[in-house]
Amino acid sequence: YRSMDHEYFDTIELCKEEGKGMIVIKARDKGFSYMNSGAVAHEYTFYPFNDVGVAAGLQATADAFFDKTRKGLNGIHPNFKHSMLKDTDGIMRSGYKQKNKDGKWEIGGYQSSIICRTMDNPEVFKGERVSLMVFEEAGEFKKLKNAYMSSKACFMDGDLQFGVPIVGGTGGDISKASKDFMDMYYSYDAYNLIPVFIPASKAYYGFFDIQTGVEDEEGAKEKLISDREDIQKSGDNEAYNLHVQNYPLTIEEAFLNTHAARFDISLLNAQRSRILSSKDYRSQIQKGYLDWNLGEDEPTVSWRPHPNGPYKILMHPEPDFKNLDIGGIDSYDQDQAGASESLGSAIIYRRFANTDMSSDYVVAEYTDRPKKKEDFWDGCLKLAVYYNAKMLVEYTKIGILDYFKRMNALKYLKEKPESAHNPGTKTRNRYGVHMNKQVKALMEDLIDDYLRESIEDLWFIDLIDELANYGLQNTDRAMAFGLCLIHNIDNYRIQAKA
Repeated sequence: YRSMDHEYFDTIELCKEEGKGMIVIKARDKGFSYMNSGAVAHEYTFYPFNDVGVAAGLQATADAFFDKTRKGLNGIHPNFKHSMLKDTDGIMRSGYKQKNKDGKWEIGGYQSSIICRTMDNPEVFKGERVSLMVFEEAGEFKKLKNAYMSSKACFMDGDLQFGVPIVGGTGGDISKASKDFMDMYYSYDAYNLIPVFIPASKAYYGFFDIQTGVEDEEGAKEKLISDREDIQKSGDNEAYNLHVQNYPLTIEEAFLNTHAARFDISLLNAQRSRILSSKDYRSQIQKGYLDWNLGEDEPTVSWRPHPNGPYKILMHPEPDFKNLDIGGIDSYDQDQAGASESLGSAIIYRRFANTDMSSDYVVAEYTDRPKKKEDFWDGCLKLAVYYNAKMLVEYTKIGILDYFKRMNALKYLKEKPESAHNPGTKTRNRYGVHMNKQVKALMEDLIDDYLRESIEDLWFIDLIDELANYGLQNTDRAMAFGLCLIHNIDNYRIQAKA
């Protein structure tokens, strides 16, 4: 029984007192499943007519957790054991059948139960009421937020929270399914959760007394740092990142990208950690909507803040300046993405104006996939009008080009860039760029240069994550950002001025 165990179970009791849940991110090898199975077994054993829920993202995880719980219950003192009324792969219910004085069979005993299910369907716990609900290895859930919100009725009655949800697991590579896990941890108040981080230095084997549970956390930390340094000396950056992620000492390290990537993953991870480690940095980007103001000679656009809006803005327009902001759009021509998870994305980039104003950084982003493609194109046009910015697109995405033309908005389209012009090409497009191999290579070089010189000016987490995953999955924001950089070098003769 380690010091860490004592702190963990105290936090569960605190959740009961305050009507909250907890969200736990941990290093590997902490016995987390055993701690949770102990909490589940306690609720099952000592409270009659009580149900407990265990939700997992994968069947193998559900089976492993249920097996640990069953073994724990089989090992307790006989005086505490319940008779088993039902014991299948997905449910364990205590109780027994007995005849009453009228000779009829009835159910006796505690009649408590443990319900274990995978959440491919977020509604699988619908109708259940549980005193404790464990979301085991939350990083494995494909749609953790959806699963959690769909299960709230299981531990709430109106505004009263009577049960304790525990959302927990190992951090994991954010290119996988754990992005919701990370978002929920940093927005714990919105989900009525208490955040708990268990670093690798806690309960690290070899650095705690097995008899007393007392830990030498400082000694463990020194050993872990020494191990990191040895791996780093080998020059294997992927192995180093993987070790740091599995044995993190800070919460930011638990969500590193660890795979090989086109762009420098260490730079991206460092900026990502910098943003996540500061609440001020995380909250500086506003979300909202852009609305048309019609009825005037020239339609204008106004900003409407909203936490669920598709527009993300770091800096609003500087209306006194011309040629200050430029844009890039990664568009699409089909209403449905099919099996792909591709979105459309538009980004606004602020150019250099003078030494008194910040420059060369992304100030706004619009990424979405509305039901109708025309709605996305309209959203891009609103962004262009709001910032009075020309937008560079791929000229093969003819839908958005035609839409801007129909809306008499060609002045918001960037002409074919000279910097990306291939003398051998036969294309005669006036607007947009032909994304051939040469142009794509130029774009990637521009992104690479930007990250090496100006990574500290990149504040959009989703864009950072897409740059880390570039070439491995859909990276719509990264493409829009790259188009901005092509746009920017093509405008070197055009000065931004008031």
